[in-house]
Amino acid sequence: MRFQQHNNLLQDNNNNSLSPGQLIHNPNMKYDCTVDQKDGSTAFAPNIVGTNITGDVNMSLRVQQVSHSTSKNKNEVLQNVKNEMKSRMMRDSEWILEGSASKSVSLNKIYTQLFIINDESDPINREHEIRQIETTHDLNTSAQTVINYNQILQPPTDENRTIKTVLTKGIAGIGKTFAVQKFVLDWASGESNQDLEFVFLFPFRELNLVEEEKRSLFDLICVFYPEFRETRQIPEWICNRKVLFILDGLDEYKKVLKFQNDLLSDVTKEATVDVLLVNLLRGKLLPSAHVWITSRPVAAGQLPSEIFIHGYITQIRGFTDEQKQEYFGKQFENPEQRKEVLRHLKSQKSLWILCHIPLFCWISSVVLKDLIENQNKYRKMPSNLTEMYIHYLLIQTGLSHKKYQVEELSQQDALQTHKEVIMKLAALAYWQLKEQNNAIFREEDLKKYDITVEEASQYPGVITCVSKCTFGYKKTKLFSFVHLSVQEFFAAMFAFQEFLSGKQDSLELIKAKKRQNSNLCDFIKNLIDEALESKNGHLDLFNCFVFGISCDSSRQLLEGFLPSVCSRSSDDHRKVATYIKSLKRKGLSSERCIGLVRCLVELKNQSVLEEMQELLVRSQCRAPLTPFQCTLLAFQFVISDTKLDEVDLRKYNISLDGFQRFSPAITRFRKALLKGSSLTEQHCGILTRYLTSPNSHLTHLDLSHNALGLSALKQLSTALCDPNCLIEILNLSHNNFQSQDMEQIRDVLSGENVNLRVLDLSDNPLQDPGVDILSAGLQSPNCHLQVLKLSGCQIKEGVSTLALSLKDNSYLRELDLRYNDLGNIGQEHELPSLSISTGGECGHQPGLDKYFVALTFDSQTANEHLYLSENNTVVTHQREKQHLPANDERFDKCNQVLSLQPLIGRRFFKVDVIGRDVHVGVACKGMQRKGASDAVCLGHNEMSWSLCLSDNLCEASHNNKTVPIQSESVRKLGVFVDRDAGSVCFYMLSPQYKPLHAFEADFPEDQELYAAFRIQDPNSAVVLMQEAL
Repeated sequence: MRFQQHNNLLQDNNNNSLSPGQLIHNPNMKYDCTVDQKDGSTAFAPNIVGTNITGDVNMSLRVQQVSHSTSKNKNEVLQNVKNEMKSRMMRDSEWILEGSASKSVSLNKIYTQLFIINDESDPINREHEIRQIETTHDLNTSAQTVINYNQILQPPTDENRTIKTVLTKGIAGIGKTFAVQKFVLDWASGESNQDLEFVFLFPFRELNLVEEEKRSLFDLICVFYPEFRETRQIPEWICNRKVLFILDGLDEYKKVLKFQNDLLSDVTKEATVDVLLVNLLRGKLLPSAHVWITSRPVAAGQLPSEIFIHGYITQIRGFTDEQKQEYFGKQFENPEQRKEVLRHLKSQKSLWILCHIPLFCWISSVVLKDLIENQNKYRKMPSNLTEMYIHYLLIQTGLSHKKYQVEELSQQDALQTHKEVIMKLAALAYWQLKEQNNAIFREEDLKKYDITVEEASQYPGVITCVSKCTFGYKKTKLFSFVHLSVQEFFAAMFAFQEFLSGKQDSLELIKAKKRQNSNLCDFIKNLIDEALESKNGHLDLFNCFVFGISCDSSRQLLEGFLPSVCSRSSDDHRKVATYIKSLKRKGLSSERCIGLVRCLVELKNQSVLEEMQELLVRSQCRAPLTPFQCTLLAFQFVISDTKLDEVDLRKYNISLDGFQRFSPAITRFRKALLKGSSLTEQHCGILTRYLTSPNSHLTHLDLSHNALGLSALKQLSTALCDPNCLIEILNLSHNNFQSQDMEQIRDVLSGENVNLRVLDLSDNPLQDPGVDILSAGLQSPNCHLQVLKLSGCQIKEGVSTLALSLKDNSYLRELDLRYNDLGNIGQEHELPSLSISTGGECGHQPGLDKYFVALTFDSQTANEHLYLSENNTVVTHQREKQHLPANDERFDKCNQVLSLQPLIGRRFFKVDVIGRDVHVGVACKGMQRKGASDAVCLGHNEMSWSLCLSDNLCEASHNNKTVPIQSESVRKLGVFVDRDAGSVCFYMLSPQYKPLHAFEADFPEDQELYAAFRIQDPNSAVVLMQEAL
């Protein structure tokens, strides 16, 4: 070992050679030592003691005298360090590699502002993330708080509070790292956030490299930012400064952060990196510091809510449709090429949706530019994600061959020529992804798969040396695929290659059973199970590519590269689709559901999707649709190219969770019927987020017969006032809105750019004060309402105020005031241009009770097993058959009975149910009475509508179609019939009437309606209530 000393102190002689014994520690000296090893590499060794050095080495020692710092010296040292740090960070971040390592571009020049929004959901409430993926590519910023990346530490609203911790979520390729890098560049160049003394960027992919070593927080900073070694004599510097730690890419971290770890508050105390990070996030270590962490959504689930008490959560949502077109406009200056590219992408709905991801835009532009400019007629334009990446592989392999080889080959032939290296890279991708979730590799990792640095460097569009792009480890060569999605694609190729070669056992799938994996179906099912076991979802996109590669069209593109198969894959795909549909795992997050749907889309087998959708819309299933099934339905509707007219939510058995996943599809329809769907404030909050989408088609919304309440109405009113909201017809009848609630509707009617033309507020107890408030909105010059329905709203004198407000309203054409106790007041106000409907018989009770009717059973219709009592107000099913005179009206086989009184106009009757298997409903007089066929049974034909009550089961039936109702046990039931409107609505009679289900009915004009009852279980009974209250 030979030491060389370099110093700026006066020496007694010129001999700088020292022996190890001559190195004496002096507290006034600073020692910097570099070690040149035999293998040619260089290591920086601030501490020689304990360092393990093998082979011949040369050591160069620089000695400088360090003076004892005054306060002024400390500030000067910190400023010098800061200047050095900023200069280096500027150099490292101002030029970036846009997808490929072959071409650097200015970050300032190409950076496009991304939509970063305030995400009010809890980080572990992953279901909210459905809005991120394909089903919600519509980006509506008008109803969201949009945050500039440079304002990430500012409160998202006008709150006066300090932001300590910020989480930014977003799917792969959405631009999280670009946003972070732009923030760093702007800070380093003095453009923004100069109140921050220091900004430290720690990419998780690099933290993986130092994970096993114990360090203090200060030492960790010095590893990534060597300039800070100058501050060792100023230990308190970091505790008194405003600093920001940026932790980028939590999903790439190999460890799971455990927030139950021991507390750590000393910045000089050593611990493993994960312990340092946890205590930094908890605010225990360096409480004054700010932390910004980025992650894919699933991995963010490991972060507990409490760390965001003094912070908030954001979400990057990508490009709008306008920004997509702007992006491709920059990539294709030729108008004809641009037009062709946009036409193709828009014709493939799934591709156009994926273009909200900036990285996918870039890959698409590379692929489509090559296909168009080279006029490659032998390859079709890609139609799904996998084909796009296969084309990208062909292009990059062709470019590499052209650069490094003399022989000119086609892209397909070049791929064959380079197969050996490509598959070695694929093996690297698979095992690093599967075993370690690792996205950054050292040279020894390449050597493990027999890949030399020279070989890797020949594919700059696939894998690249990233050591020049990072802020630490300058002396170490590090490699990465150009994007994690490219690594996932290569990993999928390797997995499929092993399967086709009969080596699938080598993939070490934890769910694989003996003798399984022998066919494509079993192989893919095992991959699905493997991915679902992953807590951070790092195998989801990998699975998507495996599905895509298994398609015949993909294997044709890779013909000769992957082993061929004899049979077509359609049968296996159908079995896999059935398996996915059956998945009912608890806690299956929306990301997993979306991932599975994306897998099915990659199959390019529309019949598989259509068959699954047809299976789901059948209303015979009693259990609620699973999260996956709701996601599948939503996705199907979103990507549909056909014009969708009407969606009736009552056809589906959907929980609140399912509604949240399905709701993005609702605005794809022209008309949405959510009548009697037991909607709550939560449902309305979910729905209104989509009503303001720029791509919404919804113009007709029926929310009648729900118990929405004031909070829901506020959310809805805000949405209606948004210029993007297209709602023209709105039905809010039977929602128990009160007088003061009409302040929200008044604001809507007087709002600018409101599209509302027809409004139904019938059967809400608005009374005169509510009508007075409404009148103020009707007087507004902005009000263009044409039809207003206020029937059954308990209006009396308020009609005078209403009439005065309408004298100057030239838009209103129809006013429905039926079922109000107007007396002669309504006749005193004539409005020639307005059609006013009055009349209708009603009582003076509030709500539905004003339509109450006391019914009795018709003994002439009762089956012989049904016994009537209590003046024909009670009916009981008994096993013993009674002998009754035969007649044409009696049900001879079905245990059914009708009411004696017909249901005319609006009627509301109430029953008390005793026992089980009891059907309550409405039937036309002409329903058949003889036999036990569907034409006779209540709810099994087009002339009857019923609700079946049995223990905890509740089902609505009409025309032999059944819809399960989610409700607790129902014993007291109310049935509302509106003959003119064609409505049959069921309510559970609790202190507040709870809507259970509502039918839209086309009653035959020549048929009278009657209350109808079917009692199947012996000793069960029905009691007709004789009083409204």
